[in-house]
Amino acid sequence: MKGIGRTVIIGIIIVIIVIAGVVGYYLTIPTGIKAKDTLVMGTTDSVETCLDPAEAYDYFGWEIIRSLGSGLVDYRPGATGPSDIIADLATSWSVSSDGMQWTFTLRQGVKYDDGTTFNATDVKYTFDRNMGIADPIGPFVGIGFSDIIQDVTIVDAYTVRFDLKIPFAPFLSLIAGEECVMVDPKYAPMHGTSWNVTTDVVQYKDGDPRASNPMGLGPYTLANWTRQAGKDTGMKLVANPNYWNASAGIPKTKNIIIQFYADSPTLALAIEDAAVDVAFRQLAVTDINTMKTNTNLVVWQGTGAFIQYLCFQEKYAPFNETNIRQAVGAAVNRTALVSTVFQGQAQNLYSLIPVGMFGHTDAFQSLGDPNYTRTQELLAPFGYNATHKLTFTLWYETSGHYPQSAQQAQVLKSSIEASGVITVNLNGLEWAAMRKARSAGTMEAFIMGWYPDYIDPDDYIYPFLQTSGGSWLNINYSNPQMDQLIEWARGNTSDSARTSLYGQVQNLMEADSPIIPMWQGSAYAVTSLKVKGVYLDITQNWRHWLIYAEQ
Repeated sequence: MKGIGRTVIIGIIIVIIVIAGVVGYYLTIPTGIKAKDTLVMGTTDSVETCLDPAEAYDYFGWEIIRSLGSGLVDYRPGATGPSDIIADLATSWSVSSDGMQWTFTLRQGVKYDDGTTFNATDVKYTFDRNMGIADPIGPFVGIGFSDIIQDVTIVDAYTVRFDLKIPFAPFLSLIAGEECVMVDPKYAPMHGTSWNVTTDVVQYKDGDPRASNPMGLGPYTLANWTRQAGKDTGMKLVANPNYWNASAGIPKTKNIIIQFYADSPTLALAIEDAAVDVAFRQLAVTDINTMKTNTNLVVWQGTGAFIQYLCFQEKYAPFNETNIRQAVGAAVNRTALVSTVFQGQAQNLYSLIPVGMFGHTDAFQSLGDPNYTRTQELLAPFGYNATHKLTFTLWYETSGHYPQSAQQAQVLKSSIEASGVITVNLNGLEWAAMRKARSAGTMEAFIMGWYPDYIDPDDYIYPFLQTSGGSWLNINYSNPQMDQLIEWARGNTSDSARTSLYGQVQNLMEADSPIIPMWQGSAYAVTSLKVKGVYLDITQNWRHWLIYAEQ
């Protein structure tokens, strides 16, 4: 896949123009077809923390944020890469010859859900606020926005300029992310003289869905949101009459009701019994295969950009030792994982950068898949052998946030213990509890997953491996050489140079083994026959506003 770096050509100014008010990629409902007013979606997922772009950093949270808000640019449904970025609140944009300034012309006549007019002031407010809050568990810290953006300047009421610290190649792709949707200052105010994580991040407020989110420019408003013990129990999205593209028939369905299920079997039963129109995240592989033969259902498969990996906590023994991390990594049997748990609906992964994305290499093949002899040799100097085994606990989530986590953990346990010199104990946590344990750094080894923030290898490297500010994984990995390589790759606009640098990054990652990539999978959704408008593309975004069902 081509990187956004290919669109930044030194020596000229690139201007990208989209006709204001005309968005042709939204396919219209065929003439004579009457769509249902309400669709019901079933999921096992849940908002991780909140619906504030300053803090939210999870798949489902972003899914709802994009439904409630709009950004400067977006990805075309069916996108294959950064060349498919299209206009949203910006109608055109340009980048300076040195890649250090991006200027956006804004769509005029756009209003928030309460009728307030949107303009350049709101763009600056959004970025100043979210970067100023600097939530340590949020995307603006995790992605490193303050290392990229120097300042946001209001040129005039409908023009805004971003001055960068580095000529960041994937900047336009970054701006297309859900974390960059605009906030309404009325619902995201500053308390005091500067923004503060504790007081200014908008959190869930029981009984008040409007006060529970700071957006207001999206195709939907949040009409209902209930939670219990940190997990969603009910949610309803209602069409926003002030949405800028409402005249084009967006959203296609007026009401989206989201039903939350405890596990994949109950979600599968719900779609089979027509209790829901859509089932998305997470259905078991066996259920998906069965549903492919069900003539009353449609199984939708998307492009694979989702990855899962094994993390080691380096702040205490045993995983403060590189050779021990390598030893466990060498015992991972990816083929068993893919064939047993996912029955071929995934592929082996030997890098954090997905297969098919520029910069990908199979660096971890040299570690072994599995290589039990290497595992035994690496552990022997520490006194571990068949009679004195290395013992550790592997943590995984149990609430359906990731696909078939318990089965993954069991196969990993079996493959690692097949080395003959390791014992693995398993421990499962609900997602909310696992997130807290991750932040506290209390899990010595754990399984995590990643959906892309933006389509570029930087998004699969910087949030995990940059160590100067601390990775969001909180695994206490630190290597100045890694930091330098990532910094060079971030500030380079040449695809060939970046590809070389990411090759070095992946080789160093294999040598240090703080994280072991395991597999790459596709997105699946199951719907009734009447449901249309499902797009599962490279972004992995779920677009509620394009889905409709025939009466």
